[in-house]
Amino acid sequence: MRITSKIVSLAIALTGISLGSQGMASAQDAAFDVGNVSVGYADGYVDRSHRFHVWEHRADAEQFRAKDGGQYRAWRHDDPRHHDDNKGN
Repeated sequence: MRITSKIVSLAIALTGISLGSQGMASAQDAAFDVGNVSVGYADGYVDRSHRFHVWEHRADAEQFRAKDGGQYRAWRHDDPRHHDDNKGN
């Protein structure tokens, strides 16, 4: 009987951990704000405060390109061939 209750307790604990980590992933996804992106690059973006950030998720870059493709540059932010386009960075 003790072994059965331990197995049930372990199964419940593992289910809680699994559900909790899914909730954390959703909260992280919601943290990205397309409106805070000034210019997007292949390797990241410059925010409205002129700070560079690496894309946390590929979906964030895709979401920005879909919303404001005119402000997306298909090269790295530090590419010397496009130095004039790297204003503020």
